[in-house]
Amino acid sequence: MTEKPITPKWHALIDYALVGSLLTLPSLFGMNKKAKQLYAAEALILLPYVALTKQPVAVKGLIPMETHGKIDPFNVAQFALQTFFKPFHQTKKELIFNVAFTAIAGLTVLLTDYRPEQQLYGKGL
Repeated sequence: MTEKPITPKWHALIDYALVGSLLTLPSLFGMNKKAKQLYAAEALILLPYVALTKQPVAVKGLIPMETHGKIDPFNVAQFALQTFFKPFHQTKKELIFNVAFTAIAGLTVLLTDYRPEQQLYGKGL
């Protein structure tokens, strides 16, 4: 089986960066109030999900990485679908941000090897 290039550790670091972007970039880009509120709510839902997944940069590893990998496609699909909601197509900046965010998240999911780090590199973390 060919390994995918993104390890659980890198996936988690990307996830943390994506959560941070949801909390900061909409305001920096001057997006509409509803889009900013929805992105903030999504970030606050995603943060515990990332922080509680078993991976090297977890706050507390409770969720198996394989389970995280089964949930991720639904998160990406939700971001893709929200592109059609009014707050995300009122101006081009909301639309472009949402499409770009969805693409980055989707690419991360496609390129991640969701096996636990121990299976990828042995027992040492």
